[in-house]
Amino acid sequence: MTVARTLQGAVRGTARDGVHAFLGIPYAAPPVGALRYRSPRAASPWDGVRDATVPGPASIQTLSGASAWLYDSAEPQGEDCLYLNVWTPALDGRRPVMVWLHGGGWRTGHGAVAATDGATLARRGDVVVVTLNYRLGALGWLAHPDLRDADTGTYANWGLQDQIAALRWVRANIASFGGDPTNVTLFGESAGGSSTASILHDPANAGLAHKAIIQSGSLHGAPVFPEPDVAAAYAEALAERLATSVAGVRDVPARRLHEAELTLSRDRPARRFGRAPVLPVRDAMVLKEWPRDGTLPPIPLLIGTNRDEAAFWFDLVNPDGTPVPGFDPPEDEAAMLAMIGDAMALYRPESRARPDAVAAAYRGGDVKSTWLAIYTDLVFRLRALECAERHAASGHPTFLYEFAHPMVPPARGAPHTAEIPFVFATFAAPFFATKVGNGEAAASLSDLMLEAWARFAWTGVPGAEASGDWARLRSDRGTVNVIGAPGVLYAVRGPTQRAVWKSV
Repeated sequence: MTVARTLQGAVRGTARDGVHAFLGIPYAAPPVGALRYRSPRAASPWDGVRDATVPGPASIQTLSGASAWLYDSAEPQGEDCLYLNVWTPALDGRRPVMVWLHGGGWRTGHGAVAATDGATLARRGDVVVVTLNYRLGALGWLAHPDLRDADTGTYANWGLQDQIAALRWVRANIASFGGDPTNVTLFGESAGGSSTASILHDPANAGLAHKAIIQSGSLHGAPVFPEPDVAAAYAEALAERLATSVAGVRDVPARRLHEAELTLSRDRPARRFGRAPVLPVRDAMVLKEWPRDGTLPPIPLLIGTNRDEAAFWFDLVNPDGTPVPGFDPPEDEAAMLAMIGDAMALYRPESRARPDAVAAAYRGGDVKSTWLAIYTDLVFRLRALECAERHAASGHPTFLYEFAHPMVPPARGAPHTAEIPFVFATFAAPFFATKVGNGEAAASLSDLMLEAWARFAWTGVPGAEASGDWARLRSDRGTVNVIGAPGVLYAVRGPTQRAVWKSV
């Protein structure tokens, strides 16, 4: 056993294989009862030594389809979910801190899944790793003026407020775990990557993080994310379904509230690819800028995407060859053109490109493969490129990557989320080995990625012994660090497909 002291009290964790692990530390008060739909409050202090050997409950959620393919479990669950986990090589010293924000579409995930066990990253990277839970789904993102917190004035983005509260806990407490509160890398994937950008865009959060890694963050805005009026109308529809007022939703049992909202989201699809508006809201208080529009602070940035992001939703295959439930890809040219138009209206409304011109620019295979390439760029790659180029043009250290290591057959390509087990060196866990590989190539790739991420946390420059320092993005050179076993390649993607999106 090993003991560390936080401002709230002492915690007892475990020490094994050169890593001290503290699980289930409360970073805020339970958001239950009168604190549902309230900004996070400080956790109450405790006497004695609190057990920190078991993770805290995940936020209430339902795993299915691709989320069940990624996350091994989400049990136990509960509304009382604001806990974090710390892995550290030692309790003394001042190591870089890496704070992970999980993805899951703001509806699923938690900080203690097999994919993001921080022990190996902490030990081999000589860093302090923190993972956390935050409020999800209806409990984390329902927004309406009638839910306004009388103390803070906020009425939305409860999950984003949780993430910020966790970072403030890190700043106040991480020195007791051997971490340096002045050297924090905030990193996350998908919803966690977009949340990373959202937090860092806001000057009110200055000093909470000093480096950023954005993995496959969608970096979108309206109309995918709801404006306040759209979010409010949805909250009213949910309250009506529950036969109560919006304010009365605070008193509905948490599981019933979750299930009613999940049903409502299925009954009221916005449009093809649309999302029910239980998502971050630009409320001008917690979220002042959409992830696509904001300016990151002058800190080192590592940002990138996976080569075949779209396969996660349209072409994901289990190790036994059965398809994972998801969206249906287009069956023919006409269906693809209609889907391109629908997706552009949501994900790139500023573009005036014609769907047929987009399809022609990506032509090179059958309808399905063409669509997958278009969706990958439309939803992920283009936003990452634009964010990276803006940051580099301001003179700040910027590194752009593309993860290109293919999955184990019968799975295909390098889909969304596939890089996570390599960053954390959890690829050999039974839940992942048959999906991402457990051989020499997988081990070499994980060695490279873990070292690169940790070196970035130490120095602001990713790199590894096997690859050297990675190429920095310059405003005049679009260098992409393409990651795939056995190492990193440097390549520049052609401008043809990029240009079609700018068509007027």
